[in-house]
Amino acid sequence: MESYGQLKFELIRKGLVIPQEVRDVSEVTCGYCDGQPGEEIALSLAENFIVKVPIKEADDGMPQLKLSDGVLKLNSMGTDVEVGIVPLPNFVREQMQKRSPVSDNACIDGYCLNLFLRAVGQKNRLNLTQETILSVIKSAFEEGSADVIQLNMDYCREPDRGLTRLAPVVQAIKKEFSTFVALRGFPPKDKQILDKVYAAGIDLLNLPLEGFVGFAKKDDIISPPLVYTALEYAAGIFPAGTVWTELFLEPGPLDSLKDKIDYLTGKGVVPLLKLIAPSIVTGEESKQVAEAASYLEEAVRKARLPMKWLFPHCRYMSPLDTRFFIDSPDKAKLNVKPVYKSPLGRKALEGFAAMRRKLRIKKVNDSYESAGL
Repeated sequence: MESYGQLKFELIRKGLVIPQEVRDVSEVTCGYCDGQPGEEIALSLAENFIVKVPIKEADDGMPQLKLSDGVLKLNSMGTDVEVGIVPLPNFVREQMQKRSPVSDNACIDGYCLNLFLRAVGQKNRLNLTQETILSVIKSAFEEGSADVIQLNMDYCREPDRGLTRLAPVVQAIKKEFSTFVALRGFPPKDKQILDKVYAAGIDLLNLPLEGFVGFAKKDDIISPPLVYTALEYAAGIFPAGTVWTELFLEPGPLDSLKDKIDYLTGKGVVPLLKLIAPSIVTGEESKQVAEAASYLEEAVRKARLPMKWLFPHCRYMSPLDTRFFIDSPDKAKLNVKPVYKSPLGRKALEGFAAMRRKLRIKKVNDSYESAGL
């Protein structure tokens, strides 16, 4: 094993076997609900470097957990590596056991609470009520399992993609909790909707170019140029380093990916790379992943984009954790300390973000008034 990133990629590609002899060990059971094949479990490969993988049936050559002298280890790629199991928060476990709507629409990724929202019914109401959303966030904070909230808005046919529908929810979150709120969604047809999104209280914006789970209808195509335009506009509204997008890191030549990284970082947008498992293994995958990591890190540094707003992701590579894909395990660490893990810095940035938002809203209102709108 050359790097923790190589190990993460291997786990994403193959999954994880949990043998019967360790299945009931407390350090393992804390990470899943019933432990059946298909359920996912999150592993901490190193501090601030995590991966979430499906539990698989036993088979030759599969990564598997083992207990050695009371220490939990992962056997993979011909070596044993000490790992930790990320505990499943109690509120998530309870919802999974009850099979409630929350169980399918909330999960923890590192120290980010993800809530998955969509417009349903003829009136396009959100699938989770504001009361439910606030209750879930409260539970996550009380357990200490999250430091930042991400609202994932699925495809919506409305021109604003349902983003303005989130405004009351975001405002309620900001009123109730001292936290940063991220939004992952589709770009609106009118890019100026993004001014309202920022004004509502969204701190971080992710408009994926590739790989969004939701999908548009054939008569409502969301083209790459539309996404690029929205990203560039958003980068002029939000603070530096807080506008992101997602690209696939697929097997094969990296020329096209590098071109996209250069263009995006040059416009003030931070790319996140989703790790895609190859259908055919050539043995060159880890080298390509390391090369992509080096290029991404250098592009972000060259563009002078802050990395402090990023946080660890289970299935992505970001400029924050590129060193885990490049350096040996004994040297790898995050490039910077995320703001969410610095109480003093977090408090200062919360005040700065609030002041900046007020000034931006005033600037937009003044421009409308001067135009007679």
